[in-house]
Amino acid sequence: MSKRGRVATYLSIIVLGSIALVPILWMISVMFRSNPDVFAVPLSLLPPEFTWEAFAKVFSNQDLMRLFLNSYIIAIAVTFICVLFAALAGYGFSRFEFKGKRTALIYILLTQMFPMVLLVIPYFLFVSRVGLYDTYWALILAYTSFALPFSIMMLRDFINTIPRELDEAAKMDGCGPFRTFFFIILPPSLPGLISTAVYTFILAWNEFLFAVMLTNSIASRPLTIGIGMLIGEFTTEWNALMALSFMASAPLIIVFLFVQKFFLQGLTAGSVK
Repeated sequence: MSKRGRVATYLSIIVLGSIALVPILWMISVMFRSNPDVFAVPLSLLPPEFTWEAFAKVFSNQDLMRLFLNSYIIAIAVTFICVLFAALAGYGFSRFEFKGKRTALIYILLTQMFPMVLLVIPYFLFVSRVGLYDTYWALILAYTSFALPFSIMMLRDFINTIPRELDEAAKMDGCGPFRTFFFIILPPSLPGLISTAVYTFILAWNEFLFAVMLTNSIASRPLTIGIGMLIGEFTTEWNALMALSFMASAPLIIVFLFVQKFFLQGLTAGSVK
């Protein structure tokens, strides 16, 4: 690439990055303002008066703190279940031949073709009839059913990149399928496991539609519902809304910053032989 081309590329990155940062900077600015100062004229990224009022509102609201706890419980449970079963299924699809294997893989892919909104009513009827409405399990089962098919395919492709000679060496040493899986396959699969965990955690943490339909109380609703609670009929607590949005985004940002290397490795596994 020529020098002029590199300059144009860097300028484009700077401009697009600046545009993407504006909403984030505005969110940070608003959460350090008092609510009357949110739309103070003239508008400025710097708060007219720096205040922690928004965070005081959020932390003093016990319902919002309970929603935080609910989100962590649901997201961690979905992540654990998906990683466990996706790893086992991915290993099976990668290493074993059995009747119906191709059909099963096609079925898993077909589940990704249906938009989630089409499944709201069936899920609502199901959880209501089995007595799981307004419980953690209603959301855990729903989110797991969405995340598991993609997680299986992701880990299957990653395990396919692990040489089969390792399996054969383990078999010669007397290892059965489960010992081979836990001691030979899992350690080099760490990037794939981390990328699957990040994917499922983000899906469970951010989902809103099913959280609205399958829960009805503070005891089981996640944080995504709490953000909407700050939007009232006659007034909106904009500073508290932005503070809560920042707090909701922080876990995802922190997780991604620490594991982005493994996440990218897991997503690109199997793309190059």
